[in-house]
Order: sequence, then structure tokens, then C-alpha cells
Amino acid sequence: MNLKKTRFFIHDSVDIPARQRGVNRCYIAYGKAIIDAYPGQVSIYTNRANNPKGAKIIYSPFIWVRFRRIRYRINRLDNLFGAFLADRSSDVYYSPFYGSMRTKIPQVFSAHDMIFEKYPQYFPRSKASVRKHIQEKKGCFERAALIICNSRNTAKDILEIYPIISKDKVQVVHLGIEDLFFRSSETANENKPYFLYVGNRDHYKNFLRFLDAFGKTGLKKRFDLHIITPTKNDFSVDEKEIIRQHGLAENIRVEYSISDEELKKRYTGARAFVYPSEYEGFGFPVVEALASGTLVLTSNTSCLPEVGGTAPLYFDPYSSDAIADMLKIAGQMTDSERQERILSGKNWSKQFTWKNSQQAFIHAMQELLNEV
Repeated sequence: MNLKKTRFFIHDSVDIPARQRGVNRCYIAYGKAIIDAYPGQVSIYTNRANNPKGAKIIYSPFIWVRFRRIRYRINRLDNLFGAFLADRSSDVYYSPFYGSMRTKIPQVFSAHDMIFEKYPQYFPRSKASVRKHIQEKKGCFERAALIICNSRNTAKDILEIYPIISKDKVQVVHLGIEDLFFRSSETANENKPYFLYVGNRDHYKNFLRFLDAFGKTGLKKRFDLHIITPTKNDFSVDEKEIIRQHGLAENIRVEYSISDEELKKRYTGARAFVYPSEYEGFGFPVVEALASGTLVLTSNTSCLPEVGGTAPLYFDPYSSDAIADMLKIAGQMTDSERQERILSGKNWSKQFTWKNSQQAFIHAMQELLNEV
């Protein structure tokens, strides 16, 4: 296939951009990379108003309800219409987040994690939406010409769960983080040193065990706990009970959906960033914290040692005692020891730029096109 004449059809399959932070950034970064590599040859099938510049924007079908145009997606008509357009006008289909659109042209998908398949206790298949997601993802993998995985661990999980999939069509392209996390910035003004937690608090994120571990350490006399989460939700019954048991009510500060600029300040100002997740596909916050210049404590599972390197302190996320021990070590660490790890983390994180990720993505795409 002539690379210069290749036409791309990008399917904006991101359901909720505000909540799917990593997936959404993948769509924006890789969409821009394709547009830059193949100018004038890219169509984007979407419903959102803001998209990468330089592509032909095609909106999915819409209906009129009470004189208002209501677009709808992820349904039979949407997929049939999109597939018709893709087959008619393009040579390669790309989706940043799965989907049910079946085309005759080669399909490329970004794979972000296998959490639904590996942790059924958190995502029971008795739930229709879970079954649908798993089946949709499996279908994408089976018909894909190329699966671009965000970590070696995600690639390994896919091949273990679906051994019928050829490893030749699985490529690893690490994601990137925003440039601002690499830049120097002022820190947030705080009256007391703090440990920082970033992310959702439910299920595999393991917040309950971490909260209990912090309470056990007795570090509340010297440190607070700052929590940043994308959606505004009250503490659960279990969280409130742990806070009550350990008397942490005066030590906790919660912020919701802050800007990257503010997040950078929170990372930089923290005594340590703690990421106790049981499983991640990539783990943006770990790399962001390393680049921002803080000590990182994180789990020794899934992709986290892969993206964290040797700079973080690792613990067993299934043991609150192991988490507590690592918090104590971080709290007692000398400035020179801490700065040594921080410098190591900043140097390690430099490889995870969107520029590097985009270049690797286009290289993987071009290798596919050479084979078609």
C-alpha cells in the first residue's frame, strides 16, 4: 500500500471524555499524529465539538427531539452508517477505544487494560453492561489487523486471556504525559506536609486499604492526606468508618476535578504520592508524579513497575501492613535519600512524552501498512 496515499478513518469511540482521561488523551494525541503524518487524508467520525485540527469531521446520525438536535452513538445505525463511510472513503480504520463498527478495511484498536477480564469480582458478568463491554472488546481483538497496547503488561494480559490472538498483531506503544508535568512550577502552599492520592476510590483502586494503612501508621500527627478525584462523590460508609476508627477527619482534604496546572502543584508539594492500585493498564499518575518531582510509593503489580522504573518505593497492594510500612519509610526518609529518588524519577519519566508516543504509534501503523 502506498503510504502517501493512505486514507484514515478515525472513530471517536470515547464514551465519556471527562471521565476517560487517559483514553481521551490517546484519541487527541494519536489523532493529531495521524493528521500530521497523512495531511489531507484523515476523516474523524465523532459527536464532539472539539477535535484535532486538520481532519474532515463527520458527525454521526442525529434525530430531532422537541426541536433540538440530539445526536446518539454506539448503536446499530451509527455503526452501519460509519462502516459504510469508512469502507467507501478510507483505507484504514482506527479506534482509540474499541467499538462495534465492523469495516472491510483493516481495523486498528488501542488497548488500554484488561481489568474487566482479570478482576471479575469487581465487574461481575451478571451485569449486562459488563458482558457487553467484554464481548465488544473481544470482537475488536479478533478482527483487528493491529492492536496497539499501552504497556507490555497489557499486551501480556491480552495474549494470556485470548491465546488465539496472534502475537504478531500486538504492538506496545507507551503513552505520554502532558509537557507541563516536566516543567518547573511553584508548589501549593500548605501548613502541614501531606501524602497525596489521585484517582477514583472504588474497587481495584484499593483506596480503602490505603486509607486503613495510613491510619495505622500514626503519621497523622505529622502528615495530612490529600485526595484528588475526578468526580464529586461523598465518602462511602466503609470509608467513613475507617476515618472514624483512626480519627482522620481533621487530616483529610479532598479536591475534585482540578486542572493539570493545579495537579502539578499538588504532586510537587507532596511528601510522597501514593498509588495503591491493584491493577493498571498504564498508570498516568505515577509518571506524572515522577516528572513533577516527588517521591512515589506504588504497587508492585501489573504495569506499575514497568512504567515506574527503579525510582518508586514498591509495596504489596493486598497488604495494608505492607502499605503502612512503606508510608513509614517515606515519612522517615532523609532529604538526601528522598532527593536521590526524585532525581532518578525525573530522569526516568523523560521517555514518556506524547511526542515519543506519537512517533512510536505512527511507526507501528506504517509497519502494518507495509504488510497490507
